[in-house]
Amino acid sequence: MNINDFLSEANGFASEFLSSYCVINGGIFDLKRVENLGFEQFALLTKNSVPLKLYKYFPDKTITDDKGNKINYSISALQDNTVFLQNPLQFDDIYDSDINIEFFEYEYLRLKTYCTKCGIKTKDDDTTQELGNAFVQELYAHFIKNKSFDNLFKKKPVSEIEKLTNQKFICSLIIELQNNSNLAEVVSKIIWNEYCEFLEELRTTFRISCFSTTPYSQLMWGGSYADCHKGFCIEYTVLPNDENYRDIYYNLFPMIYCKTRPNVVNELYKLKDSSVTKDTLWNIYFNGALRKSIDWAFQNEWRLLLPIQSKNISDYNIKFFPITKVFLGNRMSQSRRKEITNICKEKNIPYIGVKRKNDIFEMEECNIKCEDCAKFKQSEKSN
Repeated sequence: MNINDFLSEANGFASEFLSSYCVINGGIFDLKRVENLGFEQFALLTKNSVPLKLYKYFPDKTITDDKGNKINYSISALQDNTVFLQNPLQFDDIYDSDINIEFFEYEYLRLKTYCTKCGIKTKDDDTTQELGNAFVQELYAHFIKNKSFDNLFKKKPVSEIEKLTNQKFICSLIIELQNNSNLAEVVSKIIWNEYCEFLEELRTTFRISCFSTTPYSQLMWGGSYADCHKGFCIEYTVLPNDENYRDIYYNLFPMIYCKTRPNVVNELYKLKDSSVTKDTLWNIYFNGALRKSIDWAFQNEWRLLLPIQSKNISDYNIKFFPITKVFLGNRMSQSRRKEITNICKEKNIPYIGVKRKNDIFEMEECNIKCEDCAKFKQSEKSN
């Protein structure tokens, strides 16, 4: 069964069946088997199926940045053969790269951690309420005895990061108590703020650039990706054996489309007071950046993921595989079409227009070159 057959029949499948399988690069896989793969095994499974061509749709829009400069990132990508690594928080889909961590689970783990740091003995069957009460009582008793919260945490930090998070909690405690004398409410607010910051940290550990496996997706052309057919699509030729692109190639991954969302709070919580390791980074990738609802399987998306963090936005523009063709949207203005084709000529890049097929709702290459098109010639005469 191919992916189209699978999706067309999906609504008729039993819920438990859908929950057992996933779609990766157009193939159907047992979800449990995939979830049990580590980084190396998943990479081995997918690297053998990396497409020889990848495609990226561009809206060809000029925007004004925060400094007032007018920039067209689409044209920059074409002229410089670069792709922009985006912050997933800026995606149109607010659930993209979202990681499944419920607050009540985080709150329980955080209170248990704070109790342990204070030397409070806890049991596995302690409730969140019991942990919270024990921690607040310890905070109150410590302050009454010492007139401050200094040396609150008796357990020695195992890392510089844990030491800093301890200090941050104490500072937050002192600040919040200036406005609210209810110790329990203050602790609850601090943990909520920590939770929100933690989720944002997980989603911004990496930057993303997204690619398709076809230049003929009517949905991609028709949406914001290509500004309703007014933009263009760039074809890149993947060079797996070229050392110049080694880092890019080994950081390309296919999306995992499935019905279920895994609960990985215990694995990812380990990141809270420690630095990122290879295993924890893969957990973030696998359960966040590479996981999407099966509703999106038609996109057959591949992603370039890199753990880059920089204050200089230009660092997120990186060289990508060679551009080998440009597809022009069928609603692109003729004047704009001429500007884009002139860039392609300067760069010695082949180009072609796309149009809608007459008999089915799909896109295809035009059988007439832009220069031979009556619309293009008429536009040149009018100019």
